[in-house]
Amino acid sequence: MMEYQTSALWFYKPLPLLAVVLSFALSFIGFSAGLGYMLLIGLFWPVLIALYLHRQKESMKVWSPQENSEWLVYVNAIPVREQRSLLTNPGFSSPAKARRFFLTGFLLKLILQAGCVVLAVWQFIAAPLDLYSVAGSLVLLIPLAAAILRTGQRLFALNELQFAGIPHPDGQIWHQAQFVRSGETLPALKSLLSLI
Repeated sequence: MMEYQTSALWFYKPLPLLAVVLSFALSFIGFSAGLGYMLLIGLFWPVLIALYLHRQKESMKVWSPQENSEWLVYVNAIPVREQRSLLTNPGFSSPAKARRFFLTGFLLKLILQAGCVVLAVWQFIAAPLDLYSVAGSLVLLIPLAAAILRTGQRLFALNELQFAGIPHPDGQIWHQAQFVRSGETLPALKSLLSLI
């Protein structure tokens, strides 16, 4: 299936677009923690995880099935076909290694999120006490608190991870971690990389 791209991907999803615009607007009244959160968790964190998984895949400590997607991208009004490799839920040689990776990942994510909340509280304390500051801090702190709560729930749910065996072409079985809730499976990597 050919997919078309005429603008940035985040532009197609209204909720991330609203979060970026709102974080940018809040930074003008002195609350830059939301923008910092978007950069840390939305940009740097997925890149860091992808680079780590790539290095582990090269040393054969992690394996993930190769999934490619074809795109038609317009560069200066010229259509260019390109193939992109998708980051898929990795397979580990044992369930214990998968648990350790996701435990470390969720703990680091929680630390980053807590740092953003501390920054937001510090910015609220430093701001003048008026209606805009209170409203801005509430608009910022409520989603950040929800994100920390979600990460905490995922940390506690690590003991309930389900593992799907994926066969490698050489015959070895690798274990993919998944969260299962009300019959639906959510790849653990997708949850680790989500903004909330």
